[in-house]
Amino acid sequence: MEWKIVSALALAAPLLGACSGGGNDPPPTPEVRLCPATLDYTTVYTGGGGDGELAKLQIDTTKMTWQVSYVESPVPATVGTVMPTRAGQTASGTMTQETTLPTQKLNQCAYRLNGASLDPTRIARVFIGEGVAGGTIPGAEISFGGVLGTGAVPDTKFPYYPFIGFSSLETNLANVAGTYNQVGYHQIPSQSFAPVAVNSTIVINADGTWTETDISGVNAGITQQAGSNFTQSPDGSGAFVTNGFLGQAKPTLSATPQAKGYMIVGKLRGQNVPILVRTGAASSSPTGPYADDESGISILAPQTTIASGSQDGEYIGVDSQFDYRTTAIAGTQATLLDPFQPSQASLATALNLNYAQTVPGIVTSSVTSAAAGSTPTGKFIFTGGVFGYLDLTTPSAPYFTVGAFVQ
Repeated sequence: MEWKIVSALALAAPLLGACSGGGNDPPPTPEVRLCPATLDYTTVYTGGGGDGELAKLQIDTTKMTWQVSYVESPVPATVGTVMPTRAGQTASGTMTQETTLPTQKLNQCAYRLNGASLDPTRIARVFIGEGVAGGTIPGAEISFGGVLGTGAVPDTKFPYYPFIGFSSLETNLANVAGTYNQVGYHQIPSQSFAPVAVNSTIVINADGTWTETDISGVNAGITQQAGSNFTQSPDGSGAFVTNGFLGQAKPTLSATPQAKGYMIVGKLRGQNVPILVRTGAASSSPTGPYADDESGISILAPQTTIASGSQDGEYIGVDSQFDYRTTAIAGTQATLLDPFQPSQASLATALNLNYAQTVPGIVTSSVTSAAAGSTPTGKFIFTGGVFGYLDLTTPSAPYFTVGAFVQ
């Protein structure tokens, strides 16, 4: 299978680099790093969390410390409540260099965030590239008894949340204007953390007006402006904000949308990488309780035709199941692997990719075991060395991951 070949090559890479012939051979070429050799807090990775947070990540590779600032957040600051959230708070700790990835080249760009996970058996990690940071940020325990029997949230502990952030942002909306495919994943805490897919087309105009055409969800088939005009967020983060942002499911308790949408537009490899988080909102005020707490993350990519082979390589990120994933793409084949156990076939998912693209920019996918001629269940979109992958094999349990190119 293709994934075995890719994994074998990854494992063999450092060995191949160390081999040389006789004494007349030229010295080996220094290996090109996948990330900066040193970083400190002057480099800020602004991005989105899988929980709907707008956050900033900073690391110091000399002091071996990390810091996460929650700029906007739907996550309650205290267990058993809904307000206030942890927006405005900061978490920090020490780092440890990763050592368990297949190659030194990967390990030197990966760090364990000590103290960031609520589960000692599940380590919080961040993977650094040139201009991008992916991985996880601190998790949270969430629960709420509800108001008058409505809006209860079952006690649930998330060890960490997926995150992707960028050291350089596009802050001129005119440079973001265009037509995009969008895929993503949300959860609704007050509906027992029910998952919902984000699957749509978005058109953004230079003046901030925009429209969304949903393919799934409660607004499927409808084209509408799903929130106020995009403007610069007043929090100074460099993100754009839309108020009254519609969700993909019916709110638990709200006649009108209360959530906000924050669009972080990273600049990578000469392209824009828009990440759109839905920051849900809830209030337990007896005079006006509401619960529009659907929250999550999605990625936008231009509706531009993707050529087979143009996105080949290895990507790394975290999925909607809170597992780390390496995705290896080679032509019409893709494989999702556990980067810490790449040789474990039971942990791998092999896919066939179809570049026919009825909609430009959407590469459809099927598991390799699917019957010939069956309808594809997944889709990939790409921009700036980042991809989003949404699979709806089980529509009630959508699968989503974002991966950033590593090599």
